[in-house]
Amino acid sequence: MKKLLAAAAILLGTAGLAAACPAWQNAGVQTGYTTGQDLYSPNSYSVVAGGSQNLRNCGWNHPGYVISRPDFEFQIDGLHQYGRLEIRAVGNCDTVLLVNDASGNWYFDDDSYGNLNPAINLYRPSSGVYDIWVGTYGPNTCGATLQMETWYN
Repeated sequence: MKKLLAAAAILLGTAGLAAACPAWQNAGVQTGYTTGQDLYSPNSYSVVAGGSQNLRNCGWNHPGYVISRPDFEFQIDGLHQYGRLEIRAVGNCDTVLLVNDASGNWYFDDDSYGNLNPAINLYRPSSGVYDIWVGTYGPNTCGATLQMETWYN
């Protein structure tokens, strides 16, 4: 009986951790609709980067802190004519990006857009829902800007 109770406690503890981790099923803090054509000129969105969820505690092999819900949830249509969708963040601190694309693939980046800013380039992107977390490398939050842009290449 003790083994059964201990196993149940471990499962409940793990479920509690998982519930706090980033999940595409969580509703986005900010939601929106845009198109590949709209993003041909870069669009910018303000956000507070970071959160209390340590990605390493959530099973990710990447450093960073985010919130459980996506900072942004975009329905993006008309991407079939664009060869690349670039998602980047510029912050007042060291920021990271976590993206779940329209096909359900996960992407992470830390410093590809300069010393402290991330960028993720998705080639031949699919139209659909994109969940985006703008996190921080360390546990503090900071002001940041999410930028998205499409390219024909």
